[in-house]
Amino acid sequence: MKSKLAVMVALACASSQVVAVEPQSIQTSSGFDITPLLTTGLKYDDNVASTSANEIDSWIMTVVPSVKAVLDDGVSKTELTAAVANGTYFDSSADNFTDTFVGGLFDTQLSEQGKFNAKADFVWGHEDRGTGITEGLSNGQDEPTRFNNQTVSGYYEYGAKAAPARVRFGAKYFNKEYMNQREVTQFRDYDSVLGGVNFYYDTLSGVSAVLESSVEDTGYDFVDPTAPRDSKDTNVKVGAEWQISALTSGEAKIGYQKKNFDDNAREDFSGVAWTVNANWSPLTYSVFNIGTGRKAKDPLQGGDYIKETTYVAGWSHNWSETVQTNLSYNRMEEDYVGVARKDENDSYTASIKYAFRRFVDVSLFTTVTDKTSSVQGIEFDRNITGISFDFSL
Repeated sequence: MKSKLAVMVALACASSQVVAVEPQSIQTSSGFDITPLLTTGLKYDDNVASTSANEIDSWIMTVVPSVKAVLDDGVSKTELTAAVANGTYFDSSADNFTDTFVGGLFDTQLSEQGKFNAKADFVWGHEDRGTGITEGLSNGQDEPTRFNNQTVSGYYEYGAKAAPARVRFGAKYFNKEYMNQREVTQFRDYDSVLGGVNFYYDTLSGVSAVLESSVEDTGYDFVDPTAPRDSKDTNVKVGAEWQISALTSGEAKIGYQKKNFDDNAREDFSGVAWTVNANWSPLTYSVFNIGTGRKAKDPLQGGDYIKETTYVAGWSHNWSETVQTNLSYNRMEEDYVGVARKDENDSYTASIKYAFRRFVDVSLFTTVTDKTSSVQGIEFDRNITGISFDFSL
């Protein structure tokens, strides 16, 4: 699961690049370009704990300072990022949070045929009450769920730039540990190790044929009393990635996923998995995107695994050099195996951004979430409306 802080950092670092001029950097004698950013805002949440009854509402102030340092000599690139996200709830102080993110990336062209990339992210974050592992349990929780996770990944790619064929060898290590609510979270701390090989064949038309394969081993720190959850996940997909001028880009891959549990008490999964994302820009200032995905994943609560299907659609339009609007729709369908539960989650977001000055963006946004479930107490409605400001040098 991608952390909320990581998403906020990505939005903060990218927001000023959408409509306004890119943020100014501080050039140092060491060669690093330092770019500080500040995102702050005020929003109203009518269901802070995502409950089906007795909703708690509150105004929330968020402050997200971040800094990025980049050293790029044309052959190698080093990037360091740090951020802190603070949220203050005016009417529900128990939900206040402070999250931290530290990340680094190194990318280099070793030779005409070889490229190496390494990345590491460290997050000290939280899950809102009633989300994630406490979904449907927020009435019994008196604070957000805190966690930390670490991700270290890298790949080596072999293939000359002028040659059509490339091969990429990759690996990733992930660790997640919950820090509180141990009566609920103690059996969900885990580590995973992934290794994979991807093959690419580029055509002259801007389309690359792709074959992806990976194996992931997941081990939990404590044995779940219902049955151990350790498993091996194998994925193979074929498809294409494309970048055809500025008009369209995307990816479409379909394949086979097999999830084997170490313990025979849990039901294994084998079936079709896919990833589709497509962007279409009929005008230079307007972009439409659609996407869908299917996979089996580990549940945060009961069951053996979840068959997850997602759908996304969006439209981004620059009405002028200073005004941009965004509309998006996200749907997630979750079919639990091992317990009788099916969830459907629909989310709608609309926003308008105004580049007030070169160094200041102002955004108004609203998000409407509707979740239904076959299990009583999981369903909820949640509406968030607010204003945010992005400041740069």
